[in-house]
Amino acid sequence: MTTLTLSKWGNAQGVRLPKDMREQVGMADGSRVEATVKDGAIVLRPIRTNVRVIRVPRLADVFRDRNEEYKAVEELAGPAVGGEAL
Repeated sequence: MTTLTLSKWGNAQGVRLPKDMREQVGMADGSRVEATVKDGAIVLRPIRTNVRVIRVPRLADVFRDRNEEYKAVEELAGPAVGGEAL
C-alpha cells in the first residue's frame, strides 16, 4: 500500500500518483481516470482508450555496452575526411 498526500492544486485538491504505480496499470502522463465513491472510499480507475502506449528504450541504454564494437568499425573506415567529425 502506498500513502499519498492530498495537496492544494488551484481551487481544488489533488493527489500525485507515483510513476511506478501508474505503469502497473498502463497509465502514461496525461491519462484520464474515472473517480467514484464506493463504501466510503474514493476509487480511481484508468479510462481505457484505443491508444496504445509503446515504450521505447533510451538510445544511450541501447548502445551503452557497444563502445568497443564501434571503435573497431571506425578503425576499418579510416580517418574522417569531411564534415562528419565532431
